[in-house]
Amino acid sequence: MKRLESKRMVLRPWRIEDLDDLHQCTSDEQVAKFAGFNVRQTKKETLKILKQFIGDSLKSLWAIELKKDKKDIGWIELYNQSNDLNMNSKELGFVLSQEYWGKGLMTEAVKLVLNYVFNIKKVNSIICSHFLKNIRSRNVITKCGFKFIINDSSKCYYYLSKN
Repeated sequence: MKRLESKRMVLRPWRIEDLDDLHQCTSDEQVAKFAGFNVRQTKKETLKILKQFIGDSLKSLWAIELKKDKKDIGWIELYNQSNDLNMNSKELGFVLSQEYWGKGLMTEAVKLVLNYVFNIKKVNSIICSHFLKNIRSRNVITKCGFKFIINDSSKCYYYLSKN
């Protein structure tokens, strides 16, 4: 994926040197609960995920690096929807380390990606979702202009189009 940059962060491919930062994020129970993944107990478990992330960085996944301390604080992913009938539509997902919640960083990262996909990649629409109790993700999603579509028993879904 193309490297993206703002005043406070860089969105870039994952590297093997990111293991400690990724483990800090994936071993956090609160982060895992709100993002819907299992807590990684060991760095060996996290290393397996990191290797997958490195491969996925080529097409759909960015590490979010905070410029001021060169620390990875989460990730953002743009991927094809599994049930995507519109081939020019993508789905967006994101995860942020707990110590960075509430600072506007994920909103900034999402806006960087939206600008890139709408203006450079010429994607027509984006879907984004969050688990029902994940109010922080809801706030990011709505601040970035997404409109609520529907919810099911576990998630709320939102839509944003280029127009």
